[in-house]
Amino acid sequence: MEYYTKGVVLGVGTFGKVLMAMHKETGEVVAIKKIQVGEKGEGVNVTALREVKLLRELRSPYLVRLLEVLPQKKGINLVMEYCASDLEHVIKDRSRLLSAGDIKAYMQMILRALQFCHERWVVHRDIKPNNFLVTASGELKLADFGLARMYGSPDRRYTNQVFARWYRPPELLYGSTCYGPGVDIWAAGCIFAELLLRRPWFVGESDVEVLTKVYLALGTPTNESWAGLRALPAFMEFQPTPAPGLRKLFPTSIVGASDDALDLLSRMVSLDASRRISAAEALQHRYFRSEPPPSTADQLPKPAARSKEDAGGGGGAAGGAAAAAAGGAAAPEQQQQQQQQQAEQRNGGSAAAGEGAGAPASGQGRPADQQQQQGGAAATPLAGMPLSAVPESMLGRIDRPKLDSSDVAFFKKRKFNLDDAADGDED
Repeated sequence: MEYYTKGVVLGVGTFGKVLMAMHKETGEVVAIKKIQVGEKGEGVNVTALREVKLLRELRSPYLVRLLEVLPQKKGINLVMEYCASDLEHVIKDRSRLLSAGDIKAYMQMILRALQFCHERWVVHRDIKPNNFLVTASGELKLADFGLARMYGSPDRRYTNQVFARWYRPPELLYGSTCYGPGVDIWAAGCIFAELLLRRPWFVGESDVEVLTKVYLALGTPTNESWAGLRALPAFMEFQPTPAPGLRKLFPTSIVGASDDALDLLSRMVSLDASRRISAAEALQHRYFRSEPPPSTADQLPKPAARSKEDAGGGGGAAGGAAAAAAGGAAAPEQQQQQQQQQAEQRNGGSAAAGEGAGAPASGQGRPADQQQQQGGAAATPLAGMPLSAVPESMLGRIDRPKLDSSDVAFFKKRKFNLDDAADGDED
């Protein structure tokens, strides 16, 4: 940290606070996430460690760069590329008029980020607008890989308590623990709809309420349209509801809601995950070849710039989307969802019971949920320093979630105590 001048506090994430800073020699503005050691020698939270371990290997212009890992006695400092805003703030800012080309450019960057991850057998599992950061040039970069996992083993089981609830695919709402990159595609489809509507698509306070919104928009599935539906762990029967058609939900008066756009959207939010389009296939869809073309970087909306004084030690707290560069403070609705997912992952909860239009048929209720989504872990692609440099004072006990065999081998080489982080196929 002696090479950086600390600036304003950008936000507070799950594992620590996020600072804006400036490199003393180069003048480069960065975001530094300070991850603190747990109490009583518990060590650094395994989610943060596994994130760094995974993303040391991922380099892409569509992912936020992790510039350095700086171990200290009381934690690890992750030095990351500074991004001034995030896509959630772009969507919510009604003073910004998004053109059809802007929406197309954003979706192209989102899908390129997912294609890069999926081709390397990484599923992100926390796709949502405030995890796509906006650079000074207006481009998007995917952040927050704290929930990301390698996939591909046919016998591997994962937790279904991932994603913010509004972006969680229906198979996970039904308790599926066997899934792949299609879960990211569903969430990206929800973002596509949000860019068109300028508001979240499937808003609900429980899993049942979200499923109700999904079925009102897309129709209830049948055994023919979704094979294996009734075998899912938390399956419940909903009253049959016909699909109204996306054109009724996205009239031509909505900017960017072309026939090609809605065709791509329908393929991204297929209820049956096996029928969802892949990121690579989506990028070849005619939507991206039709008029208007995707906006260029210089045509995209630009986030408000911070001053050099903010990066150089002006002090004081500054809220907002810049904190997202390292999993900082989110908007109130996202904070509620983040708190819920954190509780869900601690308690292993499933779907919440609920009532309302399109609610489950009588006798098909589910146990109560545990409250909303995990807070923003850091966005950390590409470390510049091996974890072997972590000081012995930090090599303490690692908390849950469980590590898989590759994680265990990685951390054992670095003398981490893995007594409570046993091998296992599940998260």
